[in-house]
Amino acid sequence: MLINTNYFFTYLALVRRYMLVIRQQWKSQALNAGVRLFIDVIEFGGLYPAMGVPESLIAPIFIGTIALQALFRGMGFALQNLFDIKFKRFIDYHLTLPLPKRWLFAAYITYFCLETAIVTLPVCTVGVVLLGDVFQTVAPQWALFPILYILSLCFYGIFFLGLSMYYEYDWFMQNLWPRRLTFLLLLSPTWFVWHKIYAFSPYAAYLMLANPVTYCNEGLRAILIGGPDYLSAYTCIGALIAWVALAIAFAARGISKRLDPV
Repeated sequence: MLINTNYFFTYLALVRRYMLVIRQQWKSQALNAGVRLFIDVIEFGGLYPAMGVPESLIAPIFIGTIALQALFRGMGFALQNLFDIKFKRFIDYHLTLPLPKRWLFAAYITYFCLETAIVTLPVCTVGVVLLGDVFQTVAPQWALFPILYILSLCFYGIFFLGLSMYYEYDWFMQNLWPRRLTFLLLLSPTWFVWHKIYAFSPYAAYLMLANPVTYCNEGLRAILIGGPDYLSAYTCIGALIAWVALAIAFAARGISKRLDPV
């Protein structure tokens, strides 16, 4: 068999445990999601148009905040793993389970994806509906939404897991934001559209194509809004598959460095 059933069922047991944790925190997480959704709808549906922001930019910027929020939650996920490795060492118990590391950390990433979906999915769906006419769509491709959305969550989960494993505690706390994450955030079309940057400076636009967050943002825009103003949804899906593969290689190296130092 291609999949060891014992490993798979142990993985499912870990996921069920995480589901229990999520269920215990459900009300708090739902409240957080509701507050975020309420504020976003007020800002993008009323405040930004009143300040003169063109309606054609409301939807793209609104979608950009989804990837931004996933990035911030990825940082929280990395800190959680980092503190466990440095202080709590609960990971030592997990390593004693009859489960290869790839299955164990797949459970970690699954937990991150489920928890992040609780907060971000309402923004992608209910938020779009509540914004109504302000959220201008051209040709949405809802069938592609689950593919790109799951790829985006998986990338953030794997990438931030790798960061928490690869870098030492002191370096991570002091240097990660200015030396790594600032580039992901500022050199991506989060608050603007990629084609606008291309019209201004093709070199800057091509530089942003080396940033995975670009494909998270532009892919969601292409799927939820549609039209020729964004990168192709299929291009973004293909690019994210490649970035997920690179993130897996990076995380595997970090896990080996941290847990198999010899």
